Amino acid sequence: MRSNELTGKISKNKNIQRLRRVVLITLVWVQLGHAGVFQFITEADEINVITHPTGYNGSGEELEVSVGISPRSPHAEEMEIAVQNAINTWNQLIPTTGNIRVDEMLVPRQQFDFESVALHELGHCIGLGHPNLATESGALGDDKNYTNAIPGANGRFDLNSGADGVIGSEDDLRGDDINLHWFNMANNNPFELSEIVDQTTYSREQGDLPSGHQFATNGDRSVSFLLGFENTESVMQQGIEAGESKRTLAADDVATLRLAMSGFDGREGTSDDYSLTLQYVGQTENADIVLSFDNRSVFAACRITGEFLNDKHIVVREGRISFNTGFAWFFNPVLALPASQQPVVSILANGQSDDSVVLQSGDRLSLVVGLEPGVMNGEEADYWVRAVTPLGDYWLSGRLQFVRSGTPVRAHGGPMLAFSGLTILDSVTTGFPAGTYTITFAVDNNRDQIFDETYRNSVTFTVLP
Repeated sequence: MRSNELTGKISKNKNIQRLRRVVLITLVWVQLGHAGVFQFITEADEINVITHPTGYNGSGEELEVSVGISPRSPHAEEMEIAVQNAINTWNQLIPTTGNIRVDEMLVPRQQFDFESVALHELGHCIGLGHPNLATESGALGDDKNYTNAIPGANGRFDLNSGADGVIGSEDDLRGDDINLHWFNMANNNPFELSEIVDQTTYSREQGDLPSGHQFATNGDRSVSFLLGFENTESVMQQGIEAGESKRTLAADDVATLRLAMSGFDGREGTSDDYSLTLQYVGQTENADIVLSFDNRSVFAACRITGEFLNDKHIVVREGRISFNTGFAWFFNPVLALPASQQPVVSILANGQSDDSVVLQSGDRLSLVVGLEPGVMNGEEADYWVRAVTPLGDYWLSGRLQFVRSGTPVRAHGGPMLAFSGLTILDSVTTGFPAGTYTITFAVDNNRDQIFDETYRNSVTFTVLP
């Protein structure tokens, strides 16, 4: 077992009860192991705390967080490509499935993938915690994979994997444990991303779980098999094995950061929302987050300091990621594609890409989609169009007709090709129920008939009574 440490220090304003405190948490990446939680939660009165990246002050803005590599660090040159790849992954915020890969062409069998570990630690440094109990809980063995929580009134964790025997799943019996994991209220599935990600769609309250669910589900790999998303695990889930890589995000990772980005009011699309861009600034100590092989951790660690903006929101002030030289590290030598070369999908409602389209019954509605495949031109893909309506979910079928379905219906399977101005609906709204409609055009990065939404865009319109 390999361990690392995170030291978090937070200060509060004088008008808040406690002026200052120091939190020591231990994080572990295990060598032989198996929407998320935020940093700085250790007590019952902190369970609703949201942690934000460096620079957020409660107002809507575009945050830039600088990331550097200590010039004095061993492996400084070797780290650069992997760090840039990890930065690019967080900047794109694309949810993926099948992100656990064991392939000696990617990572040699006996080595630890530096890029995967750096991706995880960067997540900590921008405010994200472990979805699972992890080693800081004091749990042992597989018990660390239960969903993150703090003990209830009985002062201990209640751990029972339920009828399915899978730790971290929906039927876990947790007694009076207090859940810390923000879950998708619609389905409690950490591998599916809600159309809207904020506190109207994600919750940590037990009463908001779907009917029949006992506890919040976390993004552990064993849970992914149970839910039909094989070889998938949240990047922020504690645990990685030698010889494997986890270089892309799962839906739970994306949801947790987007939840924070919805700001103080916990609502997407309001004035306190922010965007986040991590910016690589080279080999320097002068950055918001600095990575170094300084042997200050047993394996790898993110040390952060933070400050309360109010009693429910904390901002990270600075972060330091430490690695230990005593392991066989693999440094990815291949620079990943920047976001500008990734596929871009578009969808317009009456020529608009935002939510400004308001229609009266009988008005004409036109939906038009487009795809710019970038360097993935010709790669096999699945195409999907989903309509969330007042009557439920509808999907565009292969016959270019919208059909009502509680499960995804694929519109097309084939190579990614460039097109624009493809009309998928041109109709009057007579008979449309009044309400809000959200239409999503998604293209997957594979052709397996599983709704991954690798590249997606949405448009919302309103039909008045």
